Amino acid sequence: MILRALTLASGIMGAAFAAQGPGFARAYLFELEAHAQTLAAVIADFDRAAAEVGLDRAAAFEHMQGTPLFDRRRIDLERQFAGHAALTAKVAQMRTAGPFMRSYHLWRDPDASTLRRTWMRFHPSLPRSRAEMLFAAIGGISGALLAAGLFWLARWPHRHRRRRALRA
Repeated sequence: MILRALTLASGIMGAAFAAQGPGFARAYLFELEAHAQTLAAVIADFDRAAAEVGLDRAAAFEHMQGTPLFDRRRIDLERQFAGHAALTAKVAQMRTAGPFMRSYHLWRDPDASTLRRTWMRFHPSLPRSRAEMLFAAIGGISGALLAAGLFWLARWPHRHRRRRALRA
């Protein structure tokens, strides 16, 4: 009886955990979009400043050499420009995906800093959409099956002793 109660509790915990998947993926997408917009503003500001002095982006990068400070800043800006292209591609991919594929893309190739910010700001909630309900059902069944399997494995070495005791 206790094992059945623990199995039920494991199923409930699995449902509660899995139901957060679509909501967390949605929050991650919002953070990803905000990060991409911030980088786009930095890029636009750099391009505008370069255009004011009559340079394009590549020429402006060439002029940012000579001192350790300028070299460091140039490397940082190049990294941010490359990161913006990757973030824009991820945002487009996540926007067109449904809840299952959005969760898949989130765990397959996350942006570490955005994932950290999302985790810090995320507040769990009850399932409200069909996707969250479906995730909760899958998580509940998986949690209960996992617990039942683990309890069966724990009892497996002792199964013959009980049969022998009942025969005697």
